[in-house]
Order: sequence, then C-alpha cells, then structure tokens
Amino acid sequence: MIASPHHQAHQPRLTKAMIPALVAAIWLGDAQAQQLYRWVDDKGEVHYTDQVPPSHADKARARMSKEGVEVEEVPPAPTEEEIRKAKELERQKAEEAKRLAEQKAADEKLLRTYKTIDDLELARNGKIAAVEATIQMTRDRVRAETSQLRDLNAKRAQLEKDGKPAPDELKAEIDKAVAGIRDGYAEVVEKEYRKQEIRNEFRDIVAHYRQLKRLPEPDESTEPVTSELRLSILVPCKSSAQCNKYWERANDYVRSHSNVKTEVAGPGLLIGFAQDEREDRSLTLSWTQTAPDKPVHLYLDVQCKNRLTASLYCTNPTIPEIRDGFHSALVRPDDPQIMRQ
Repeated sequence: MIASPHHQAHQPRLTKAMIPALVAAIWLGDAQAQQLYRWVDDKGEVHYTDQVPPSHADKARARMSKEGVEVEEVPPAPTEEEIRKAKELERQKAEEAKRLAEQKAADEKLLRTYKTIDDLELARNGKIAAVEATIQMTRDRVRAETSQLRDLNAKRAQLEKDGKPAPDELKAEIDKAVAGIRDGYAEVVEKEYRKQEIRNEFRDIVAHYRQLKRLPEPDESTEPVTSELRLSILVPCKSSAQCNKYWERANDYVRSHSNVKTEVAGPGLLIGFAQDEREDRSLTLSWTQTAPDKPVHLYLDVQCKNRLTASLYCTNPTIPEIRDGFHSALVRPDDPQIMRQ
C-alpha cells in the first residue's frame, strides 16, 4: 500500500495546484501501483492511496489518473435508511406496474363485454331487477307474517275480553312475529341501499367507458347525479330526539290513513289497516336498525290485495299520495337545527 501523505503543523496546506505533482510523485514512487484513490478519513483528512482501507470501504472516494485528474467518483455505501427507502420505492413501483396492468386488462374486458352504453344500462337494470325480486320475496314473507300477527293479536284480544290472561306461549308467538316483520323490513332497507350502490357503480363504469371510447359527455338534465338513496317511504334519523320525534309523526301519519280500531302495534312496529269497496290495504311502519352503531331508518310499506281477483297491485288513487307524502310528513323545514342533524 502507498503511504498517505502526512500534514504536520509546520508544513504548508495542500492546495489543488499541488495535487498533480503529489500524485505524480506517488505514481513514480511505486511503479507497481495500478490504481490511486483519494478518500477522506473520519477526521476530515485527505488521503491518496492505491487501496482504500477496509474500515473506509463504505465511504465516498475518487479514482485518480496519473495526471492527478479525477476519473471516477465512487459514492458512499447506502445507509440502512436509504436501503429501506429504496426497497419501498421499488415495492411501490411494482405495485403501480401491477395496478396499471390490471387496469388495462379490466378496460379491455369492459370494451369487449359492452359494445354500447345501452348494453351497460341493460346490465345495470338487470342487476337492479334481481335485487328488486328479492325485495318482493321479502315483502311477501312479511305479508304472511303480518296476517299471522293479526290472528295472534285477535286471540289475545278475545282472551282479554273474556277476562283471561294471555298464555306465555301466545305472547312469545306475538313477539316472534313482530321481530320477524321488523327483520324483514331491515332486509328490505339493506337491499334498497344495494340498489343504490349498483346505480353508483354503473354510473362510474359508464363515465369510464365514455372516456375509453372518447364519447361525448351526457346531457346532465337526462341523467341523475345523486349518489345517495332517496325514497319517499324511507326516512333515516340520527339522534334519539330526532328519531323519537319522527317516530311519533310517522305513527300519526299511518293512523291518519287507516282504521285505528284494527291496528296492530308492537315494539318498533305499527300496522294500520284500511279498505274500500274493492281492496284491503295494510300500512306497515317499521323502526329498523341492524346494529347499535348503524343508523335508524323508519320504513313505510303499503300493500294491497283485491278481494275479488287477489291481485296485489294497489289500484286506489290515494296510494301514491300516501307513499309520496310520508317523507315530508316526518321531515319538516321548520324543525330546529338539532332535529335536522
């Protein structure tokens, strides 16, 4: 190894002008030297040697020519933090490359599957119709449970009229029927939200499809942009004060359109009945909440049955008005601010 030049206190400071001569002297002093490096030790002193000590192998250094010109700069070895950041950057690049590849494949599949916007809308409508079919099945089940609950309440009323207490088995059946009806409407509410999710999903897919096909933007007046579920027969509430006030108003609303004498009530449930010359109607109000940390919804279901044809289609012209008026009967613009939160 070529010895490092030492700088004593009485010697002049090494300058850039002196470096070529010093390097040449070192090269001449050791004809066997194949490389010459300049490096700085931990004290900041500059050294010129044909090898870098192992203890400084991870430090920055420069390879010098015979003329004392720097021909290569070797950076210091990366620190653990720099290595960690480099690995993280590589991971992010790999993830981004994977994401882009997956997006490209998804875009190609989208364009292969749907040739037009109409095809997308047809697929959306099909998914919504499938959910709607399950909603109708649940409502049919609730209809049967409502009929059963009505019969059970009639038995209890007759026992009370005769001065006899209702047996525990009858009370348990009534509670079970009430719970079944409320659970059914909780399912209906969840499925209504699922329908809205499908609309939102396909709205985003259609927008992306337009970009891929470079189609013009749609007329905003022809396509709704709301992403929230809005149904006149479904009212969400948050605070206890708000929910209780809405529930009170909802009870009044149902009773204003049904026969109070024949109603069936239970915890979180009110069923009113009405009829005209052709059909029987039920107005079921349900307080639905799937979990304590989930929002409360008040749901109104109006069902009809023609006494002659057994048709379940509501023909009375007041039914649409009853459904449409439910939300505005509960949520009023003159409510205090705390009620609207």
